Amino acid sequence: MQRPTEGVESLKSTENFLTGWLHNLHIGVAMKLGLMLISCIGVLLVSASFLLSSYLATQLQSNALEVLRSNTRIFHNNITTEYKRVMRDAERYSNVYINNYQNKSSQPLHSLDASALKALLTDTSINAHFTEITNVVASTFVREGDQFVRVSTSVPGKEGSIATSTVLSHDNPALDLLVKNKPFSGVVVLYGRQFIGHYEPIADKNGQVVGAVAIGFDVKLALQPVIKELLAVHIGDGGYAYVLDAGFNPGMMVAHPTLVNQLVGNVIDAHGYKRFSDILARKNGTVYYETVSGYGAAARKRVAVFEYIDGIDWIIATTSYVDDVERSSTLVRNSLLLFSLLLMPVILLLIAATSRILISRRLKNVLKISQSIAQGDLTVDIHVDHHDEIGELLSANEKMRAALHALVGGVVAHAQHVHKAALNITEAVDGQASTSVETSSSVAEITSTMEELSASSTQIAEHSRAVVDIANVTLDDCNKGSDSMGELLTRMADIDSDNQQSMREIMMLGNKSKEISRVMVIINNVADQTKLIAFNAALEASSAGESGKRFSVVAAEIRRLADSVTESTFEIENKISEIQNSINRLVLNAEKGSNSIKAGTQACKVSADRLHDIVATAEQTSTAAMQISLSTQQQKTASNQVVMALREIVVASNYTSQSIKDILSISQDMTQLSEELNQATQSFKLSDKADDQA
Repeated sequence: MQRPTEGVESLKSTENFLTGWLHNLHIGVAMKLGLMLISCIGVLLVSASFLLSSYLATQLQSNALEVLRSNTRIFHNNITTEYKRVMRDAERYSNVYINNYQNKSSQPLHSLDASALKALLTDTSINAHFTEITNVVASTFVREGDQFVRVSTSVPGKEGSIATSTVLSHDNPALDLLVKNKPFSGVVVLYGRQFIGHYEPIADKNGQVVGAVAIGFDVKLALQPVIKELLAVHIGDGGYAYVLDAGFNPGMMVAHPTLVNQLVGNVIDAHGYKRFSDILARKNGTVYYETVSGYGAAARKRVAVFEYIDGIDWIIATTSYVDDVERSSTLVRNSLLLFSLLLMPVILLLIAATSRILISRRLKNVLKISQSIAQGDLTVDIHVDHHDEIGELLSANEKMRAALHALVGGVVAHAQHVHKAALNITEAVDGQASTSVETSSSVAEITSTMEELSASSTQIAEHSRAVVDIANVTLDDCNKGSDSMGELLTRMADIDSDNQQSMREIMMLGNKSKEISRVMVIINNVADQTKLIAFNAALEASSAGESGKRFSVVAAEIRRLADSVTESTFEIENKISEIQNSINRLVLNAEKGSNSIKAGTQACKVSADRLHDIVATAEQTSTAAMQISLSTQQQKTASNQVVMALREIVVASNYTSQSIKDILSISQDMTQLSEELNQATQSFKLSDKADDQA
């Protein structure tokens, strides 16, 4: 750790180096100031460019990762929504399928005994007719002991034949629920294929489960539209989405731009990392890895965000290159550096021009005035143009010129009086003459000192009056600031009230959207009943033969209309769900805004209290400044009185010297000295007229 003395010595050495370097440059003060400022600005701009680029890189990486998470969440929701929709379709078709058996019976199914119900369920024509009309996979089971045997089905077996006379496998999750007379909805595996199915038990009049019906949709075929949309999405440069099977066939790529239907569990990246195995193990999260696009190409880092989909045991993931964000931040940094390099010459020219106007020209004027005073010209005109350091220097030169003018004028006048007195003194006593000369010299020195003290008192009085004016202006500004802070507090209260009103209106809008959701449920129920009625009508029309063909066409159109209504209401439900989510986010943001407004109001109150304290302090400062001004005015008056008294003493000493008539030799010496003094004062110019200098 560096010691304080070492830090001070290092700072002094740096300061000495800069001072010596600037001293060796034979250029003006304005140019030196410009070089120093442009150097500091250049360092600041370059540092700011690197800091800003680093900050942007971090933010861009965070935003890119958030975009991947959002896309993954959207794909996850789309697949889940489509999966639930297919599940609802399976349940509706199951009801329709059961109604076909009901239409074959003259009595309700739940009122039949076991033998009659089994005889009805073994009618294979119902399954064939249902499959022909709907193209939906359906099966009918009859219970034999603890097993359910397929008596009719449209599910193909292992060798392509219809899988009748087969039993419901023990690993089927629907078996335990059917035995308990409970329905099942979910994903099942039949002969090496996944189906989204619904199993419905059928009981006799005694409540005993006699059989069951099942409706199934192939998972890949049912979700194919969503998978196509997922593969069509591109994320940035080389980003895409894919689906990985994590349950039925772990490691099988369900959807991917290049690896579809391939086992990818052992695929490794450039460093041997098995990313897909890690994704299968974690199911949710984020992974980073490196890939090589081709032979001889450099490895590029990628990031993947993945989520697990319940029910169908899939993992949806989105991936993109990481260096896309780094290139953006590098471009921003290089642009800032180039802009800084182009901006620095402009800044240098502006600083040089401004310094020339405000410093160089005025310093040359001060130098010219100082040279004139040094040459003895005390009539030079000094004009104070600005109230800054150079203006104060001009003011000091003006005071120096006035003091020299008064001093030289007084010396000339006194020299003339002394010369006349020396001519009149012819004889005097040596001791008395010496005493008179010493007294006159002492009085002159005291007079000069008191005149300088009087000038200083005058200057102090002027500055004290300026301090009083500044203190009064400061007090007025503080009062204005206090009034503005009060108005700001009122505005913050109005903003808080408006924000509360907006939150109430957003909550009302959320309640309205929930009412719309209930209406959509009613519409879905009506559409389902319409489809059921249309399907039954189609069955009746087909039973009627040629006379029922027209009625069959009408029934088919009604069923198509009901399907269209179901699809439209599903899309509307999704939009309403998105609107409700947006309303919830608005409520959260409004609450955050309300908290920020309250915090701002509290900060304004604290600032107002501190501003009141400043106003009180400014009042005390103004009072103290007025007292100082009064004291300096009194000091100025006393100094003037002392100067007047000393001047009277000088006059008295002159009269005393005139009475000494006998100091002849001393008067001759004084005459010679006065002549030399007159010659010395001739070098000073006290007025514009030559006659005034005689």
